[in-house]
Amino acid sequence: MKTVLDNCLVMFGRKLMPKQVVLDKGKIDAILELGVKIPPCKIIDCKQGILLPGMIDAHVHFRVPGAEQKEDWITGSRAAIAGGVTTVIDMPNNNPSCTSQEALEKKDEIVKKDSICNYAFHFGASNDNLEELGKVEGIASFKVFMGSSTGNLLITDKQKLEEIFTVAKNRNIVVAVHAEDEEMLNDNVASAKDLGWNNASYHSKIRSNEVEAKAIADALDLQKMVGNKLHICHVSTKEGIELIRAAKKEGRAVSCEVTPHHLFLDETATHKLGNFAKMNPSLKSNADVKALWVGIADGTVDLIATDHAPHTRAEKEKPYWEAPSGVPGVETMLLLMMDAVNKEHLSLQRVVELCSTNPAALYGLGRKGKIKVGMDADLVLVNLEKKTTVKNGKLQTKCNWSPFALWELKGSVEKVFVMGKEVRL
Repeated sequence: MKTVLDNCLVMFGRKLMPKQVVLDKGKIDAILELGVKIPPCKIIDCKQGILLPGMIDAHVHFRVPGAEQKEDWITGSRAAIAGGVTTVIDMPNNNPSCTSQEALEKKDEIVKKDSICNYAFHFGASNDNLEELGKVEGIASFKVFMGSSTGNLLITDKQKLEEIFTVAKNRNIVVAVHAEDEEMLNDNVASAKDLGWNNASYHSKIRSNEVEAKAIADALDLQKMVGNKLHICHVSTKEGIELIRAAKKEGRAVSCEVTPHHLFLDETATHKLGNFAKMNPSLKSNADVKALWVGIADGTVDLIATDHAPHTRAEKEKPYWEAPSGVPGVETMLLLMMDAVNKEHLSLQRVVELCSTNPAALYGLGRKGKIKVGMDADLVLVNLEKKTTVKNGKLQTKCNWSPFALWELKGSVEKVFVMGKEVRL
């Protein structure tokens, strides 16, 4: 039986228009004027809520396999659905790392039995899996870590990076890069320890603007030589945005993302939150935050992705040097963006581009990201007027805390549909 989402507002260009959207066999079957009868069908009254394509979070760490005490695909996908995210793309720095077809298939076996949202996988590029990169199938990108973070996928050798970029070029696969310069980072760590720096307020000085800008510049230089598709993950600095903007003006195959935490928090958040605001790349200055918003406004930024990286409270409460980097985010991304729409920082249309349409296009999710006949019926019904308060202990993510705890945000997620079926938590 078909399902009709009646009395909903659907975006056409910049206009929201009342429609009824017909779902059938996991697809959008029709978009009709109100009052048109479609027998027989199940009717859901959307009460003039706004219907958007489901959000796509193209950068999550759901910790499977190997760190299920932080998150698993039951809790992670529930958090996604709670946040209006119908598709996630998971990163490869697991234990063991996802760097072979065998590891990819084993990971998929675990995930497919637990996930209640759609998913895809990034594939880890390492110093010794070039042969795997040449033949692996069913992936969103090759993920490269130019600076050490969580996991063991660090690559610093420029010859190795060129080989990876070349395989990606030949196979038309995106290279997604964590851009922080390892040599500069190690020098900063050594200096910080000599100076006795021992709390999160120093994190932005250790993982500094220069650390990110150097790695982005190196990655862009290599991309210019090889000609592959390059995506810079979680850009956090004015310098990084400027480098990417210049490359794009040359018409190069370069894209980038920013995270909600880099958009809505700056380095002063560490004074209150301590290690709960420790992530890689670090939070930066208010001037950097403003530069990211300029990048959103002028089209330099292609995606918003959360880098959802949950850790337990106990881990975060360790001393600075022992506490892991990363914060959860998949559950709060859309709420934060709706609040930003209400504050006129950007349009709702731009939110859809950044959080749905563009990630679908970049990573080859061809039937997702738009409300259009024939597309997958991955949809989220939202209320832009209803307020939501983020509360620790009331979240779906297993770590059950957020750096945005106690923030009152104007906007709410009302219903979520994955492949045409309403998902209720």
